[in-house]
Amino acid sequence: MLQTGVAGLDAVLGGGLPAGHLYLIQGLAGRGKTTLACQIGFNHAHQGKKVVVMTLLGESHAKMINHFSNFSFFDEGLVGKEIIFFSAYASLVKGGLGELLQLIVATLSEERPHILIIDGFRSIRNSSATDLALAEFMHSLNSLVSSMACTTFLLSPVEGNITDIENTLVDGVIELGQFSQGLNVIRELQVFKIRGAKQLLGKHVFDMGSEGVRVYPRFEAMATHAQAPPAATGRLSVGIPSWDERIGGGVVAGSITCLLGSPGVGKTMMGLHFIGAGLANNESCLIVGFHESPETLVHKARKISIELQPHVDSGKLQMMWQLPLEILVDDLATRILDCIRTHKVKRLFIDGMEGLDNLIMHPERSRAFFVALSNELRRQGVTVYVTEQLHYFKKGAPAAEASSSMLYENIMLLEYFAVGDINHRRISVMKLRENEYDGANRIMTISGEGMAVGGLTSQANFNEPEPDANVG
Repeated sequence: MLQTGVAGLDAVLGGGLPAGHLYLIQGLAGRGKTTLACQIGFNHAHQGKKVVVMTLLGESHAKMINHFSNFSFFDEGLVGKEIIFFSAYASLVKGGLGELLQLIVATLSEERPHILIIDGFRSIRNSSATDLALAEFMHSLNSLVSSMACTTFLLSPVEGNITDIENTLVDGVIELGQFSQGLNVIRELQVFKIRGAKQLLGKHVFDMGSEGVRVYPRFEAMATHAQAPPAATGRLSVGIPSWDERIGGGVVAGSITCLLGSPGVGKTMMGLHFIGAGLANNESCLIVGFHESPETLVHKARKISIELQPHVDSGKLQMMWQLPLEILVDDLATRILDCIRTHKVKRLFIDGMEGLDNLIMHPERSRAFFVALSNELRRQGVTVYVTEQLHYFKKGAPAAEASSSMLYENIMLLEYFAVGDINHRRISVMKLRENEYDGANRIMTISGEGMAVGGLTSQANFNEPEPDANVG
């Protein structure tokens, strides 16, 4: 197997590419075909293996090299030694496919490269008089690279899993494309076929940064064969003693709890109590937020007598803040899990599941993505709190999504209710797995000392002023 060395790509390919075979990298102009192929070439050149780049385009080699110099994989010292550039355009124009094939044979015989990259396959197709001539060229090229154990990449500006001769006769087809939703555009990679390998099917996002191409295997595809999470045991305090009493001592360790509620009702503060309890117990914690910055959350926690900054300074608390704009959801999920493993995180608070959901460009992915992420969090033994918005306000009845039963072991409902002209807060349990709990609607208050859960809403005395009137 030939490993490409491109981050994430070998995972999509099932471990790499069978070496010594002929592959087609296709995609419309500007998709990143040449960058990907040459990144693979430079990765192998760094290992002392020779790479030949044969161009059939009008672009000069100097211009191409200047383009690659912007990426970290580029090493000028390799050019002319381990990486050799040839122009084959003149041979193709002068003698057609026959002379081009002779040039390839001579070059491979003299240079004995480990990898051959032929950029500009459209010129080959356009120069063939008939499909039969093109088929003969492809057969000859395939036999040649196989006999000389030279892994070869053809770069072609087409799109789709078509039945053209080149797609049929090569050993693998990798396509680089784009997907747009409104004004947003993401890059996507799809492996249509790889003979002798077991690739991940479907589309996977990628981006191009300073290191070149980086592929993010679709999260749910990677998690398809994941092991089952261990059985959850023990109880963890949620940081609000009066609420712990109502839910059997806390939530089950390793479970996922959804705080479902209207905007401003106190979901974030309840999550901060949960994190505060973990820090008080010397547990490593992580907060992932999409709207309120880390500084804002530290200030908000301080208003309810929870000090987060010392734990941020010590590294016991990690805080990831990401505006839900044009970022890749697979990248964010990977960074969250990497942080959990690196810092041995025991408690995770995701403030705003809708922020995470907004990053998913293909809406049909949402359910599978969240199921895969939830399972992986359970496998890591992390106890999770997430907040989710209710958008009904005063209309209709609150209801969780149909998939919530699979995603969450526990669902707690935080609501406003009006008595006269004053809105009050209440909390109730919609679902609490493996716990005996109080199913009543209870008054919830917020003060400078934190959150507290009191008596039944039906028995409360609302003549007294609300203690949380100025805190929120």
